[in-house]
Amino acid sequence: MNASTKLHWQAIGVLVLCAASQGLGFIIGKASLLAQVALVPGESSWFIAAQNLAPRFAVGVILLVAVYGFRVLQLGRTEWLQAGVMASCSIAGCMFQLDGMQFTTASVAAFITQFFVVLIPIWAALANRRWPRGPVYCSVLLVVLGLGLLAGVDWRTMQLGRGETEMIIAAVFFSVMLFSINWPGFAANRPERTTAGMFLIETLIFVLIALWTQQGEDSFFVPWHEWSWSLLVLGAAIVGSIGPFILIVRWQRLVTPTEAGMIYCLGPVFTLGCGVFLPGMLSQWTGVDYPNETITASIIAGGLLILAANALTQLWPPRPMRSARDLSANPNPAQ
Repeated sequence: MNASTKLHWQAIGVLVLCAASQGLGFIIGKASLLAQVALVPGESSWFIAAQNLAPRFAVGVILLVAVYGFRVLQLGRTEWLQAGVMASCSIAGCMFQLDGMQFTTASVAAFITQFFVVLIPIWAALANRRWPRGPVYCSVLLVVLGLGLLAGVDWRTMQLGRGETEMIIAAVFFSVMLFSINWPGFAANRPERTTAGMFLIETLIFVLIALWTQQGEDSFFVPWHEWSWSLLVLGAAIVGSIGPFILIVRWQRLVTPTEAGMIYCLGPVFTLGCGVFLPGMLSQWTGVDYPNETITASIIAGGLLILAANALTQLWPPRPMRSARDLSANPNPAQ
């Protein structure tokens, strides 16, 4: 095995660990939410979400500064613009995601969040003024069926629960955020600085939302007196999001986009596997009522349908985005 092949397989191994870590993050994040609800009873689910998110992104800023130095906070004009766009989408997505996680299981949340993978080719087709490719329509159908099974939809009334509905909305915002990363106007931006700016904006906004929505005078500060909650939030940040991100920035360039997309689809599978034993262990440690999840045929079938939709999307990726000059010269969406 030559050095290039060995490095490629190392990258695949690291990205698999990232997917596992992100899957585990859903379980830890759900535990932190349950612990928080017990500490500030009576507070709204929106306050719970915002107050839980603020320290996560603050940790992200700290870690990025530790890795890249304070220069990571020195952004140019277009970098601040991209950071603002990404932060706006991420704030909305994260708020809906964490609010929704209070009304559904971590495994269902992880699978539904993968819906963003299918949406990105649709945004790319719209940006290119082209019809989406045939496999995209098949992927959407598979996702709809998978969501129905995961959410236990009554097909006669076509009603989703609050948690599942909010997860779908979150996936829409996440897909727009990720699509903006490859926008031609942002091509020259430095990703680590743009991300640091995004994290900084999100930290400030989540603090403001939490302070605005709190009902108790000291609710914002109460959870910090409980060390188990602090560790859960720190774990959700490092294990579930910030830690994997730093590794992904380093290693993803060594694999193809298709390989990376397929690997990331494994995240919900790890969530499902950990969900059958880890919640009970966290309950014993924290004293929070967080029962183990039960794997049902509907969850397995729904998860497989969504994973199949994601795989189909990765095997037929969207066409590269065209420039404004190209769109003006050839606006026909069928070409």
